[in-house]
Amino acid sequence: MQLRMVIFMSDIAIIAASVQATLKEIAKQASALGTGLQNAAPGEKAGTPNNSIQYLLSTAENIAKVSEECGKLTSSSNVSQDR
Repeated sequence: MQLRMVIFMSDIAIIAASVQATLKEIAKQASALGTGLQNAAPGEKAGTPNNSIQYLLSTAENIAKVSEECGKLTSSSNVSQDR
């Protein structure tokens, strides 16, 4: 029974790590795209950025936060395996 639990927890850790890496890459690409668009189309003369670009950059930040939460899941599952 304990072996099955360890294997199951290992699978969860692998999936969480994979999701974390994928989300981190998506956030990185979205941020780079937003920055590039902001440089190409700076927005209004007053310096106010384009709303769509702001939304993209904010979404990239939120995805990065979700990625960090997946990392916490991975580390907490490693702690529970040690018990």
